[in-house]
Amino acid sequence: MKYMNKLTWSLILCTGLFTACSDDDEPVGPGEIAVDKTEIAVGPEGGSELIEVTTPDSWVAQVAAPWVMVSPANGNGSMESKVNIDATLEYQSRSTDLLYRTTSGKSQTVTITQLGYGKQIYLKEDVVEVESAADYDKRLVDFTITANVECIIDKVEYEFETNGVELTEAEMAEAEKEKTGWLMRRIGKNEIKLEDLKETVVTNQKDLGIVLDEGSRPRTVKLNCRWNMNIVPWVRVAKIYLAAKNPEDQLVNDKGENIDHVILTVKQKAAMKIEDNRAGDSLAIVLINEKVRSMYPIETSENMRNWTGVTLWEETDDDAPEGAVGRVRSVAFSMVNIADGDVLPREVRYLKYLESFSIASNDNSQIRNVKMCDELCNLEYLKSLTVKAYGLQELPNNFKNLKNLEVLDLSFNCFTSLDKLTQTINKTNFPKMRKLHLYGQRRNDVITDLEASSKDNYQYNGYPLGLHFKMHGSGPDDPKETNAFLQLLTWEELEALELSYCFMEGTLPTDKQMETALKAANKPLHYTEADFSVDKKDYLTKLVGDTCIWLLDEKKEVTRKNADGTPIEGATVKGTEVLRVLPRARAFSLNLNFFTGELPNWILFHPHFVEWRPTALIFNQQEKGKNSDGEPVGFSNIDADNYNFSYYYGAKPKDENAAYPMYYSLYVASTGDQEEETISIPYRR
Repeated sequence: MKYMNKLTWSLILCTGLFTACSDDDEPVGPGEIAVDKTEIAVGPEGGSELIEVTTPDSWVAQVAAPWVMVSPANGNGSMESKVNIDATLEYQSRSTDLLYRTTSGKSQTVTITQLGYGKQIYLKEDVVEVESAADYDKRLVDFTITANVECIIDKVEYEFETNGVELTEAEMAEAEKEKTGWLMRRIGKNEIKLEDLKETVVTNQKDLGIVLDEGSRPRTVKLNCRWNMNIVPWVRVAKIYLAAKNPEDQLVNDKGENIDHVILTVKQKAAMKIEDNRAGDSLAIVLINEKVRSMYPIETSENMRNWTGVTLWEETDDDAPEGAVGRVRSVAFSMVNIADGDVLPREVRYLKYLESFSIASNDNSQIRNVKMCDELCNLEYLKSLTVKAYGLQELPNNFKNLKNLEVLDLSFNCFTSLDKLTQTINKTNFPKMRKLHLYGQRRNDVITDLEASSKDNYQYNGYPLGLHFKMHGSGPDDPKETNAFLQLLTWEELEALELSYCFMEGTLPTDKQMETALKAANKPLHYTEADFSVDKKDYLTKLVGDTCIWLLDEKKEVTRKNADGTPIEGATVKGTEVLRVLPRARAFSLNLNFFTGELPNWILFHPHFVEWRPTALIFNQQEKGKNSDGEPVGFSNIDADNYNFSYYYGAKPKDENAAYPMYYSLYVASTGDQEEETISIPYRR
């Protein structure tokens, strides 16, 4: 597609700070040449400057301006070159380039700027153009500013140049949101919009950093700004007004006339217009794939129907929204490289009929902070969202707009608080949510001793470990984190809840604590006939048939047993005593955390316990792990390597001593109806 050739990436990596206008000396090879400065600024009185030329070859100096003389004007090998600049009687500033060139054709340029009489701010370029899009570390523009007066960014004005491109009223309303705030300056660790720069007693963020330490002799600085990508098909224009820092310093222009400001104009190229149609969907996907730097290129010569990771709405889809046939239904991006501090490309907004979106495996995601764009949260039809191994630390403020979300996978990110997550991710905000995957909230994979880590305030290499708290602990955040955990356990509509491979420690809620939580959430404590059905179509929401009928039995007692078959003292339960926790969950995982204490009966006697593959996804905690008290982690009331399931599904078919004897044929004998086993497959990793 021809539009792919329109994307160019050309700007230089920035630190966001003002940098000196000289290069560090570096060894040069044959034919190469280097100079120790690339900018010279003088006042109207002129002056001289020494330039260190480094090269193994012969060289010559070339300058067109008669008011600049170089001595020597040529040489052989490295030596000093003296630049003499004549005085001027003009108000007008002047500038020229001095070229040092070797006999092999390599060259270095030194820009010489001379200000005239009066207080002046001189711009090497007063109009600068930037691309509409580029990689994050290339979204930088440098402005070279020479002045003989201390100066500041006084104000910034934004506007559009439409160039005849027409937009609808709705598109113009969206475009207006993108007009301002796209130029930023780094102050410390923060990037601040130019229009938000402040002047305080402690610091002046607007200051350009020009220090006149030699009287009125001009100084040259480079202002580094980062720019955001343009998604509007109009040229964006930013006018930066530079003014004297001291109001008593009167600026003049080249004619000697008094002025209040010097205006630096930045123009950003228009984005390609993405239409609301199938072609627009394909363009949006191509742009997103380019911007996230996926290692899997899209074969644009192929029909979009054949693109990897893309599916379209078909005429045979009964649930297709009106107008969605032929548009993108799902898209997945993987093996990406989104930089620290960057945001998911906002072109996702154009995939208006998207039902499933996935992005996974960002490079170095454990040490990056990458954001999810607000536009993703406005997709009306989105039901499944996967943002996995991405570098996500927080959710957008409008995340709860995704009311139709049924599946959410945020695994292997960098969240540190379950409480903050559940303030957004809860039943009230997401009434249709059925599967929630939060496993792998770890910044690193090497910490196994939380006692040692506690001495570093649970940090590693300056980063928080990940999702860490002590269940029922006494730490300042432990109570609300524990409540968040309980809140998830009382979300009865969840069919999958995965919390493996984090840094959670402490003891799991006991049956008594869980009963209190269920009461507080106004949920039924135990299973009733309303939880059962005889219709296999109700499998996802009901207990079908007689498999789990023991839960209604007030008399039959079931006792857990040791590996040798002997009963475990105090491990006897009646069916009507089993708490109704996550009644629909076909997947539940807590493995590879730092839990200790006993596994409660609400887990061990859960009607879907065996479907959870507990030996792998519940029992085993962090290998050789120690909690914050220095204790080995693991559950005290089970033998994870020799767990006896006979109490659960029996030691033989139709074992009357088992809680759920009909499970025996499914999980041991494998002679029963396999439909239930087939249905449960989607809930397994």
